[in-house]
Amino acid sequence: MSKHEKPLDELEMHDLLSLLYPEHIRSDDDAYYELSQQACESTVDLGDGFQVTLADLLGRVVMCSMPMWGGLTDRMVHCLGRVNVTDDLTQMDAVVVRDVVIQADRQCR
Repeated sequence: MSKHEKPLDELEMHDLLSLLYPEHIRSDDDAYYELSQQACESTVDLGDGFQVTLADLLGRVVMCSMPMWGGLTDRMVHCLGRVNVTDDLTQMDAVVVRDVVIQADRQCR
């Protein structure tokens, strides 16, 4: 795993789960934060005894997202979050962000 393919940290996991399941993770209260931390530490069985944490799996999923150029930061990033479209303007409230790495033997990672 490269430094850009890192597991989601506790806050990223909480924010992402809040976006995905707002009816379940309803606020930033301690009880909901603890619930998201339990999810972060849970494992996913990918078969043949290969298990990864949900935080690791989602961290790698972020790296599969379409790279975007950040107008404020002037850098290319992979990100997950809520997309807001109003008239001719599209913006993202990213809760997870990873820098884009260009490799000669592969496309963006």
